[in-house]
Amino acid sequence: MVLASLLATPVMARPAATLEDLRALAAQKSWAELLERAEDLPPAKRSDTWRTLVTEAATAEVEAATAPDDKDPFAVARKARALGQRYEFLAKAPGFSSARDARGLKELERCLESEKSGCVDTYRELARDAGSETMLQAARLVKRSHFAYIAMPLFAAAVREGKAAGACKDEALAEAVLAALDLPSTDARAGDARKVGFEWCWSALGARLKAATVGASSYFLTNTCVPMRARKALTELQDDLCEDAGL
Repeated sequence: MVLASLLATPVMARPAATLEDLRALAAQKSWAELLERAEDLPPAKRSDTWRTLVTEAATAEVEAATAPDDKDPFAVARKARALGQRYEFLAKAPGFSSARDARGLKELERCLESEKSGCVDTYRELARDAGSETMLQAARLVKRSHFAYIAMPLFAAAVREGKAAGACKDEALAEAVLAALDLPSTDARAGDARKVGFEWCWSALGARLKAATVGASSYFLTNTCVPMRARKALTELQDDLCEDAGL
């Protein structure tokens, strides 16, 4: 009878958190609970103060997570990505963005050191909101650990559509472009290299690309002859080389 009575007793729902409750949780540095309960407040009551508290909690959660995860090197980056999707205003919060980008780079480095597969693809997926400088740092990390062309997608992301023009002068980027142009033209990394070399960074890389045409592989010529000719950048000798290759 006692058990039946206990089972019949209704479970009291936890009252919805108020802004004062969130302030108290922030004072206690109970960041996980604050993020768990932040959405208790209806949209009409989510003020600038509410956004500040959420930003502080999200930033602290990303910064405080120090323990490595052997199964998933990107565990914290995944958390940061999920928080950014849950609270879109975090993307414009410098403190959170800095913590997110720093954590992503650290976890990319750990993944590369552990020689796990898929490090670059996973990082690209999780770092979609990262700034150009962060992507450039990530590309350099990858290039130090792998063949230069492996880093090509990250270099492309760093300078995409003319962003971070100064990055076009980066020596590591130039080496990645030249290496990726030696891949089959259907390889996505060769496509990234063509965009970087002939569209976004031509003024910085044009001379290197022209010089590399002499003695180049058939893959390199296939990737470069047409865009070189479009820019009227081929010498007579180079044009002959392209024609001999059927390009």
